[in-house]
Amino acid sequence: MGYSFGMGRREWLFGLLISSVHGGQHVFLRLLPPLIPILVVDLNATLWQLGLLVSVYLFAGGLFQAPLGILSDRTDRLHLLVPAFVAMSVGYLILLAAPTAGAALPAFTLRGEAFTGEFQVMALGMFVAGIGYSAVHPVGYPLITRNVTADNRGKVLGMWGSASKLGDASAPLLVGVFILVLPWEGILLGISLLGLVYAAGLFALFRYGGYETEPADTGPDEEAPSDAVAEWRRNPREFLFPIAVVVVFFFFILFTGNGIQTFTPVFVADVYGYSFSLAGVTLRPESVANFYFAVLLVSGAVSQILTGTLSDLYDPRSVLLGLLAASTLGLLVLSLVRLTPVTLLVTFALLGSCLFGVNPVRDTLITDITPPEYEGRTFGYVWTIALVGSSGYPVLIGYLGDTIGIQSSFAYLALGTFGAMAAIGILYSSRVYRAPSTVEPDV
Repeated sequence: MGYSFGMGRREWLFGLLISSVHGGQHVFLRLLPPLIPILVVDLNATLWQLGLLVSVYLFAGGLFQAPLGILSDRTDRLHLLVPAFVAMSVGYLILLAAPTAGAALPAFTLRGEAFTGEFQVMALGMFVAGIGYSAVHPVGYPLITRNVTADNRGKVLGMWGSASKLGDASAPLLVGVFILVLPWEGILLGISLLGLVYAAGLFALFRYGGYETEPADTGPDEEAPSDAVAEWRRNPREFLFPIAVVVVFFFFILFTGNGIQTFTPVFVADVYGYSFSLAGVTLRPESVANFYFAVLLVSGAVSQILTGTLSDLYDPRSVLLGLLAASTLGLLVLSLVRLTPVTLLVTFALLGSCLFGVNPVRDTLITDITPPEYEGRTFGYVWTIALVGSSGYPVLIGYLGDTIGIQSSFAYLALGTFGAMAAIGILYSSRVYRAPSTVEPDV
């Protein structure tokens, strides 16, 4: 009998556990953007410099995914997952030590821009945190394939994707609430320490929960390709061509995703500047902006449960095109129209539902394309290429915000969703993509 969403109890509990991993990863990823309106003042920094810190995080997060993807296919994935959360926590602790540690470092100037010792240590902290971030995708996706049947994979990917948006939403909510009573340094310290505790708990739950964390046994000759791998080597339409198109898709959609998630708090605070008082407490524009940001992300969290299920029922390509078209429209509305508080809220809710609803459908498509024994390294390579290649996006969008205005810069984000639609359209060509036969996971 199904326990929930047609899944048995074991798969449901595994889905909750692996989803908490993705949610935790995104809490750390999104801690910095909601602080940007505050750090602009406290650090006397420009938007593009703070965007550079986000870029450093993403660059490291992409750079190490390929080697960790190879390790994920060859070693116990728990030995990669637990250190990942330790690294993310330690990275933010390094950032907090920047005022003291950075005082010993000389500042340097690059193309007329000064980078203080404090900024250099903050960048180092973001690099370390990014290394931790890089382990989660190449470990998490194979764990899902290893522990979930093909019929329920889309549902668990929906839970996995939904948790990422809950993590994204938790960061601005935590910042928006605790900034009323704590300095931003205290918020980062508390979350970093909780991350270390979570890493210990994660080890215990996976180790003693009876879940499969080792790669599937491929037999005595581990290098011998399976029939599926041999087939995509003979016919690149089954793997090489479609995965190349997926990488192009990533470049486009990450431009939009990175921009909307890095600069939405600044967009709402600068363009609308809402503030109000509640029970004697005045909520500043930064706190209100983080509330709107949270609505964007929570909407994406809820929608991914639905879109993950849709990817089990319908062609992922068709679902992706519909979601991307709606996202493009929402971005154009934000960039061109002055909205009321209510219509702004509704627009962010719809945009979050569609833009982030893409994620489990995208992951289902990649899983459909990829032979199971190559899944860890495939996700690793795809994320490495995509994240390293797109790591400069926050700097670019921050530069646009500094020069043409933050609202006008949102129009450029629609170029990402439009380009992603074009990439998915290419996958309808039989010269590019021929769907392989379905292979059941070993559970």
